[in-house]
Amino acid sequence: MELINSFKGRWYGLQAREQQLLRHGAVILGLLLFYLLIIDPVYSSRDDAEQRLQSTQQAFSVAQQQAFDLKASLSSPGGIPASGSMLTQVESSAQKEGLRSALKRLQPSGNNQIQVSLEGASYQQIMQWLSNLHQQGVKAQRVDIQVDRKSELLGVQLVLTR
Repeated sequence: MELINSFKGRWYGLQAREQQLLRHGAVILGLLLFYLLIIDPVYSSRDDAEQRLQSTQQAFSVAQQQAFDLKASLSSPGGIPASGSMLTQVESSAQKEGLRSALKRLQPSGNNQIQVSLEGASYQQIMQWLSNLHQQGVKAQRVDIQVDRKSELLGVQLVLTR
């Protein structure tokens, strides 16, 4: 209570012009704080959200184009079947295309089927590899693609058949 009375005494001890100057300063300070604490963060959040939306839309359009290209390449007629083990054929073809390090799983599953998992491969490498396999008579029955937005590399799970 004493502190309040001390401030009141100082306030009334000021001249009218000084009091008016302090009132205007308080209003300006209040408006500045309102802008800095409420308005600016709202606009910054909106701008960040717009940038994230654009980035997501770009990644989505790239993934859509890649899926379209992959479907188009898979629907074209296959070539001449190669002789030998399908597992060996797929593995050697992956190595030839530079995908050996991206090949994480290669597992036979059923009659002339192989489950393949690739991580960290480029779109061009995968498309070239699938095209070569297709020419050898190996077709993709199922394809699941995940895109790493930071590196733009793909993670792909396939079921290949002959």
